[in-house]
Amino acid sequence: MTLNLTQSAPSTVPASDKPALTLIVLTDFFPAAHRAIKYAAELAAPLGARLLLLYVRDNFQLDSKLDPDREERDQDLHAAVRALTDELYVPTTIEMVADLQLSTAADLAKRHAPALFVLGRADESLNEAEVGVAVLEVLRGGHLPLLVVPETYQGSSTPTQAVVAADGEPFTLDKPLAALQLLAQLEPRMTVVTVSGIEDNQACATSLRQVKASGLADAASHVTLEAIRHTYPVEGLLKAITLIKADLLILVARRRSFLGTMFHRSVTNRLLRTCHIPMLVLPAIDG
Repeated sequence: MTLNLTQSAPSTVPASDKPALTLIVLTDFFPAAHRAIKYAAELAAPLGARLLLLYVRDNFQLDSKLDPDREERDQDLHAAVRALTDELYVPTTIEMVADLQLSTAADLAKRHAPALFVLGRADESLNEAEVGVAVLEVLRGGHLPLLVVPETYQGSSTPTQAVVAADGEPFTLDKPLAALQLLAQLEPRMTVVTVSGIEDNQACATSLRQVKASGLADAASHVTLEAIRHTYPVEGLLKAITLIKADLLILVARRRSFLGTMFHRSVTNRLLRTCHIPMLVLPAIDG
């Protein structure tokens, strides 16, 4: 079911010859989702983008023929989801799905061509079994860009300083046009960060070249390079975020090499638990 709930924005966004961007926000009634919705709306407004709030119904709900109260509960649920849009001054659509299978994500991507899927990350009682099932499914199976917003993040919703994790291996972004369009409109300063236990100037230079070759650097207002000496990739990235005072971490997700290991459940979940700024994960193919 889809509902269109467009409200008048408080200010007019300049017209553009490019199609309006869409951000799909995974939604429920918990604080992490509320934070993600607020972040996505504040990100979308100056860009002239629109939101699609995606609510995943409980998959154990009974068929309406077997449940006489189903229709009334559905109406209550629709009203509750609509209430989430009361203070969103951007064009907003609500869609409700029975579950978030890969086929569902693929259908959403085909129909809406979103720049990003946006997911709120709760900051309490997280463990490796709980974290990011939908995140990994969407990324690994659907190859879709994902923005993860920590519940407690209090910084700007318009990133100005992005850290790009790189390892010097060649990569090609997978279907990146809408995500790159969004970054290009934001024009953040980008710092390409390499993490290694040894000093390797050649690897640093190669990392910068690969990021530029991918087209990712074209979206930045300025690009610099920073080498972090650390044995562990996650800790090294967190150190770089603090050093640079970044408000966005960009991960290029591949199957191989340093960044490919981010797909491993324990490493990914550790970033989800510890990174205090929003993370944009861009799927890529090797070489």
